[in-house]
Amino acid sequence: MAPFMPSFTDLLLSQWRDPSLPTKATLAVDGRSLTIADVVEVSRQLKHVELTSESINAIEVCSKIIPEKIAKGNIIYGVNTGFGGSADTRSNDVERVQQSLISHLTCGIVADGKQQPVLESNTNLYQSNGVTHPGQSNGSNGVTHPDQSNGVTHPSQSNSVAEPSKDLKEQRHRTLVKISLPLNDPLAATCMPESWARASMIIRLNSLSGGASGIRVDIAESLVNLLNKDVVPRIPVRGSISASGDLSALAWIGAVMQGKSSATASAGPRDIDGARRVTRADVALEEAGIAPISLHAKEGLAIVNGTAVSAAVAALAAYESLNLAALSQVLTAMSVEALRGSDESFEPFIAQVRPHPGQVDSARTIKAFLSGSQLLNRHDSQNEATLRQDRYSIRTASQWIGPVLEDFCLAHDQLTIELNSVTDNPLIETATGRVFHGGNFQGRAVTSAAEKLRQGLQSIGRMLFAQCTEMINPTTSWGLPPNLCSDDANDSFLFKGLDVVVAGLTSELGFLANPVGSHVQTAEMGNQSLNSLALISARYTLEAVDVLSQIASAHLMVLCQALDLRSIEIEGRKDAPPDATPYISPTSQRMYRFIREDLGVPFLGEEHLASTEAVTLDGITSSIGLYNTRVYESIRSGRLYDIVLTALKEVEE
Repeated sequence: MAPFMPSFTDLLLSQWRDPSLPTKATLAVDGRSLTIADVVEVSRQLKHVELTSESINAIEVCSKIIPEKIAKGNIIYGVNTGFGGSADTRSNDVERVQQSLISHLTCGIVADGKQQPVLESNTNLYQSNGVTHPGQSNGSNGVTHPDQSNGVTHPSQSNSVAEPSKDLKEQRHRTLVKISLPLNDPLAATCMPESWARASMIIRLNSLSGGASGIRVDIAESLVNLLNKDVVPRIPVRGSISASGDLSALAWIGAVMQGKSSATASAGPRDIDGARRVTRADVALEEAGIAPISLHAKEGLAIVNGTAVSAAVAALAAYESLNLAALSQVLTAMSVEALRGSDESFEPFIAQVRPHPGQVDSARTIKAFLSGSQLLNRHDSQNEATLRQDRYSIRTASQWIGPVLEDFCLAHDQLTIELNSVTDNPLIETATGRVFHGGNFQGRAVTSAAEKLRQGLQSIGRMLFAQCTEMINPTTSWGLPPNLCSDDANDSFLFKGLDVVVAGLTSELGFLANPVGSHVQTAEMGNQSLNSLALISARYTLEAVDVLSQIASAHLMVLCQALDLRSIEIEGRKDAPPDATPYISPTSQRMYRFIREDLGVPFLGEEHLASTEAVTLDGITSSIGLYNTRVYESIRSGRLYDIVLTALKEVEE
């Protein structure tokens, strides 16, 4: 008999933090019980953390073993050897080895677009027409290159060199920088968001708390302080192949922990305008009252050699993916209503004879979401020849969503194990004092989870696209007006633009679903011939989350418009705006009211969109895009998920 596995719904509700209930102010970090929901709370909601006494004891016991091994003359990788393909070198300066590790790994790009002038400390400057340029002489007409002749003096001749002005000396010979508009947001293109960095730190802290990495407690406490005082290292978004862990990305965290002036961090209060800023790591630590660390044997390697960054980004993506999967079931139930569909497709018997857990769960959930609706139609009239059954987008929804839910549950389990694993190398077994050289840093498990999530997101997006376009298309909408217009269809094409937008988003989501893990390149002197590309895969999964969120927001816009048109179909047109709530299920009512009342998205018509009346505090007038953005932002902030999960909890009780 197969072991019992919790359903997707059980899993989702277990990680939900009901906003109406009190939560613990501080997360206890013990190396074995960190959840994806915990990572979200620490990374996005700034929850404080503390080490448990058990983890402190485990770290202290383990920290004594490496020095003992060194004293006996043992050769330990990354302690008194080089790294990777250079592990055939030997060194007695174990602390210098650790510092060299951080120095050679902090090589990624973090650009903020400010294009700061370059400090020139050893270059001779030559003035011309009042402007000093490096490498130019003061020949006639003010512009002379050092390789020109014809009576022009070369810069090597002393009488051609003008003494730099006092102002230029005071500026330390800054060179001029050409300014141009960027092609994209440089910081977003090259630097991880703060939430990613914070998630990476809590996961690395939890891994080090396992007491198998050979660090001192000071190293773990440094991460605690960075999190609690909200000093967030700036980390390059690219450059990790997630083979020997996320080396380069984690090295920037290590550099900030040391207070290196070559690293930068975001620091300062968030609730005061202009108070939070990017500053050098040494300044950030001093202002926050955090002592910089020094690196003893093995400690630099323990910081950088692990999967924390890829696991962090994948965990954030997993949390969003699970919520989007739940939302897709609400949207499917509302689509059944808007298309005057049937709940017959979700009858328990159908899943009973094909009992895949995800299908069983999804069918039960969607049927519960439809309970109480007055818009359902089984299409079994003997007087009207119509399709006897619904189209695939809603009739086979539970069979389509079901495997995705199963994959998401597996991805969640894989990542949860990774969050609570020790992933550096070498590892120390305190019970025996043995040091083991292995490969727990190989991030393939994270890649496996991220790829499942991303492909599942694409499946959900394709289903929502089909449902959405069927409502907009009069040949498939069961009587709704073309483009869901509320005016004369000869003059109004209301949702046609959104129809095209959703098609573009769905195509992009399909591209993002392609696997990343099959693009491995051999790296680092041939040593890293297998590398997981887990961070790259996780990044693209979070991008897919964003694209699906945009599809879902458009879908909600379409659904509420379609449901209002159904109410007009039943009641006739009135002076007041239509209200679909008397005809839809309680679950749909909850979502409908959130969109119409909480977000202020109205029933749309040409007159409303042509109005010059401001609908925002800064004077912006109505547009479909404005309202679509409101819905999208409620998804991205998590506000809309509370509506979904409250409804899910109600139908489960």
